[in-house]
Amino acid sequence: MGRLLRRLRKGRRGRGPARGAAGAGLCAALVLALPGTATAAGNGNPYDFAKGARTVDGAPSGATAAQLKTGVTYRSSLVAGDGVTSYYRVELDGAATAYASVVAVPPLGSGVKAAPADGIAVSLRDGQGNQCDAERATFRSGSYPRPIAAAVERSVRPGGPRCQSAGTYYLAVERTAAAASSDRDWGLELRVATEPGLVSAAPGASARTWPSEPAALPSGTGARRSGGTGFNDARALTSGAWKDRIGPGQSHFYRVPVDWGQQLSLGAELDGSAGDGTRREAVPGALDMELYNPARAPVAAKGAAYSGGTTSATFDPLPPVAYGNRLLSRDDEAATGLAGWYWLKVTLSPAMAEQAGGLGMTLRVAVDGAAKQAPDYVRDPGEFQVTSADLAAAERGEGGVEWDFGAGSGSGSKSGSGSGSDPDSGADSGSGSDSGSASGRGGASGGAVASSDTSPGGDLMTLVGVAGVGTGSALVLWLAAWRVLAVRKVRRAQG
Repeated sequence: MGRLLRRLRKGRRGRGPARGAAGAGLCAALVLALPGTATAAGNGNPYDFAKGARTVDGAPSGATAAQLKTGVTYRSSLVAGDGVTSYYRVELDGAATAYASVVAVPPLGSGVKAAPADGIAVSLRDGQGNQCDAERATFRSGSYPRPIAAAVERSVRPGGPRCQSAGTYYLAVERTAAAASSDRDWGLELRVATEPGLVSAAPGASARTWPSEPAALPSGTGARRSGGTGFNDARALTSGAWKDRIGPGQSHFYRVPVDWGQQLSLGAELDGSAGDGTRREAVPGALDMELYNPARAPVAAKGAAYSGGTTSATFDPLPPVAYGNRLLSRDDEAATGLAGWYWLKVTLSPAMAEQAGGLGMTLRVAVDGAAKQAPDYVRDPGEFQVTSADLAAAERGEGGVEWDFGAGSGSGSKSGSGSGSDPDSGADSGSGSDSGSASGRGGASGGAVASSDTSPGGDLMTLVGVAGVGTGSALVLWLAAWRVLAVRKVRRAQG
């Protein structure tokens, strides 16, 4: 802007009103030309990537792979095509357990085709090619795109057969796609987090003492807390009933702090529509829920069909969080071996397109039991704990966005980030901290409708809003400078 004003000042003589109009147009053009400011609502993915995430390119092999540093969030992309694989390099010590998480963010929209088996295959190998862990994340029963996540780990334990030493490890992310699926690149969010070792020997497998029946969830209509677009702006919740509104194709994210010894129970209810009371055909998989642990590893998934009336889904009982859970045989139980933020993703199928204005939804959250003492870590566990700041963030309801339901296809309008006034007020206000850390302590930033067809992300949502404000600011600054120069010219003529 300073350079532009200097150019206008140098060339002000003999230019007249035409130069003023051109300058104003140039100011507007400079701002509107910012990348990612198109607003094709419903064609992009509003997922809010971590603020300050470093951009990194995946390599075709481990030999040229870029390094991912632990504790840092990265943004990358996965080229379209079945079997296409991107490699990244990680340096690990020989003491800490490492978790490498991958969030895949596909484009949305009615023109995007997907199959249930579409997704990502993630693996971690050591420098000798030994596979430490491998996981998949797919769209499962719902043949429509939405953010999915997987995590692989390298655990160090006495007598471990492989992947125990310090050195270079390789993270591979492979695209799996059906022949008829859309040939579009996907966005990726990558993060490697480490959990310190224990001072003493690790405990054995947890005893199965928790109830086999679902816990009694909170009743009532619930106070309003709108969900976020992803892990980085997920709405923080405590025990209770919480209202939101969700549109076709939208995925809303929430987070709940769960400490050692506490048991998490979750359920969601989708309101019926007054016009759907006589619906003859159900929409299978209309409501889809997926729960992730503090390492962003999937814990459990649940879905429900919609037939016009109230639809509900509740996760099967999970064990209280305990270090020994990771030795249990069932994947959902083993995934509850970490304390910290647990993440909930709720998606409404695009097949519910006739509900363009969205449907009301109630989340019922119960965190039962008193927090117990943490394992005896050799150092601070970082994001794998529940702090007083986390509890305060949950009480305030930090995170979340205001969603746009006009397009009915998954776009989000970010008008606030709710560190939240009174949650009973029926509105989200305030602004949370915006660290964008994987521990979920960041809120959402302001902005407008997300838009990108090929590079989805929250940066676009911010830039759209910035463009609107920036255009007005540029014009005001130019007019102010023009007036000062004009006054000086008149004074010289009079002198």
